Amino acid sequence: MGSFRLLARRVAARLLGSETVNSTVRAVARLRGHALVLVYHRVGPGLPPGCDVIPSVPVEVFRAQVEALRQLVDLVALDDIVGGTQLPGSRPAVALTFDDDLPSHVQYALPVLRELGVPAAFFLSGRALHGLGPYWFQWLEALLVAGGREKTAALLNLSGATTEQLLLAGVGNPDIRRRVCEAAAGLPAPELLDRQGIAALATTGVTIGFHTIDHLRLPGLDDSTLQDAASRGRDDLSSATGRPVKFFAYPYGKVDLRSVAAVREAGFVAAFTGRPAPSRHEDDRYQLGRWEPGPLSVDDLVVKLALRLHRASPVSPEASS
Repeated sequence: MGSFRLLARRVAARLLGSETVNSTVRAVARLRGHALVLVYHRVGPGLPPGCDVIPSVPVEVFRAQVEALRQLVDLVALDDIVGGTQLPGSRPAVALTFDDDLPSHVQYALPVLRELGVPAAFFLSGRALHGLGPYWFQWLEALLVAGGREKTAALLNLSGATTEQLLLAGVGNPDIRRRVCEAAAGLPAPELLDRQGIAALATTGVTIGFHTIDHLRLPGLDDSTLQDAASRGRDDLSSATGRPVKFFAYPYGKVDLRSVAAVREAGFVAAFTGRPAPSRHEDDRYQLGRWEPGPLSVDDLVVKLALRLHRASPVSPEASS
């Protein structure tokens, strides 16, 4: 394991010194005061091709990305970016965040973060605290692994749909979500972060945010359901972690004006969308962006990081829903 980690560092250093990215590295160095929040989901082994509904990043790729980021930017806590004060350091600021109640957070992501001394935030639902099982999209993955895409699409009366289309269909249709869970009955249950895993994250000092218990797309919900989604389970997560839960991440990154109002009224300090935009002091704290790099190689990460840090693309909440 030690030799692999050394190799990862050498690869990251070599790529950062290559002619392909040298000019980009210099450009990033000039972006002092700029800030960007990254989001990851599953770090660790992925599923068979075509079965990954939850975006996956292999551990070795994640490690190489973090090693490269440490050389380019200041990796800071989420509070540093949303605090409204002068960002620390002389380089751009980047915060790492993770979504969903996935055991891979503790098994694969956390060891890398702790070894490299990098702060992070984990947006959790706390489903295990309420006796709930896996997310519906984890059951969709189980169906895809067990029967393949074509069979799964046929079971859901969505013949010919791609994996992405199956996900999108379920996001917007509760009947599809119900059919997924019914069709997956009898399959081995996907793993979910349990109470001990949630506590294990909290004891390392990472930031814990809220991601709603049921992971429903907030735009389009009726007023009562929206208010419930924005607040139910937050206090339980706070009790389980022993600290206030002050940040919110919109499920699927989707937001509208009503969602913003509900999250603000619930008392959160800031909330994050799926808009891949940098954070600026003048931004609405309840519509902050996050960018998901996925399994990019180090050189591609460097180039795209520079573009994201520099880009300013304000979007109305209606447009981003």
